[in-house]
Amino acid sequence: MKRILFFTIPEKGHLNPMIGPAVWLQRLGHEVRFHAAHDISAQLHAAGLQALEMQVPAAPPPDANRGAFFAEKVRDPTWLREWIQRLLVEEAPAQLPALEAAIQNFQPDLIVTDPMIYPAAIAANHAGIPWVALSNSLNPVLNDRITSDLLETVQALSPARQALFAAYGMNMEFRGCDMLSPQLTIAFTTPAFIGRSVPGVEMVGPSLPPTQRGDETEFPWELLATDRPKIFMSFGSQIYHQPSLFHKVIRATAGMRVQLVLSVNDLFGTSLLADLPPHVLAFRYAPQLKLLPHVQAFITHGGANSVMEALHFGVPLLISPVCNDQFHQAHFIRHSGVGLELNLESATVTETRDSLQRLLNDPSIQTHVKRVAESYAVDGAHRAAELITALL
Repeated sequence: MKRILFFTIPEKGHLNPMIGPAVWLQRLGHEVRFHAAHDISAQLHAAGLQALEMQVPAAPPPDANRGAFFAEKVRDPTWLREWIQRLLVEEAPAQLPALEAAIQNFQPDLIVTDPMIYPAAIAANHAGIPWVALSNSLNPVLNDRITSDLLETVQALSPARQALFAAYGMNMEFRGCDMLSPQLTIAFTTPAFIGRSVPGVEMVGPSLPPTQRGDETEFPWELLATDRPKIFMSFGSQIYHQPSLFHKVIRATAGMRVQLVLSVNDLFGTSLLADLPPHVLAFRYAPQLKLLPHVQAFITHGGANSVMEALHFGVPLLISPVCNDQFHQAHFIRHSGVGLELNLESATVTETRDSLQRLLNDPSIQTHVKRVAESYAVDGAHRAAELITALL
């Protein structure tokens, strides 16, 4: 038995893909613990995992990195660039003591980290412990043809990023926002979606938990229509505050014979989404993993996990990226043919309806989704755990 310490960012998009590999590592006989900057113990406990018993602050206030404030600010390129630089580089030295204390407390044989937590690699190197980059995004498989504001931002902060590691005697290789581990870098995707193999990166398929992920919720399954296609729409757990986009899709689907299922987070029950028409079901939180097998199309901002989960279940995607790596997912969706990209902010109701009709009825999209879904019909979480065990 070996001790494995996970470092994660305490957001669903970062934590959720780590759950499956961690559970499998436990099943393989290893002792697994998690460390994050804020308390994630409730979800870990529900998934059968444990947080490292150390003092951590309470969860950040809701408007700090989610909700109306965040949804507005991420559209401001200057604010977003400063936020990313602060998050990735400027705050790294201050984060280092807590990570070093976690290592000292648990004495791990191996560290598995979100590759956006730069001080994790510094702490691992200082302790002489090998580390794995377990990416929650497609950063490790980006190619030179992909452009985005995020990549321009990380290019601008590259000197500061290299200086950060040089100060600790390290020379780090990056792709996008992610560090690449000299020992093992894992991406939860497949060459069928990306269009090529990527040297130095293990593409293992989707990361889904073998049992509970810890964020499950009750859902009234009896309300799902059985006589017409169902379209699911979610903009994730951080930039969900998009009332105008939800209303546009509601109007676009009003003339279609479909049922629209919305996951709207804190918009639920507010005047911003009141008096919904009969063809719409809205929930604060929908159990996405269990719901996707029942729907015929998925409207998303393009979070990497949402795209991964949709492809696993063979659901075509309408992606409307807002910021950051969501545009990278859009690139691969376009080039693989598994869906369509549409800027819901500028699109008309008619354009939105036409895109949804095509998503449901275009045989070419269905063919490409089936092809990629076959490559995603694997247990990427189990494979990741096997690779980590082999490294040990």
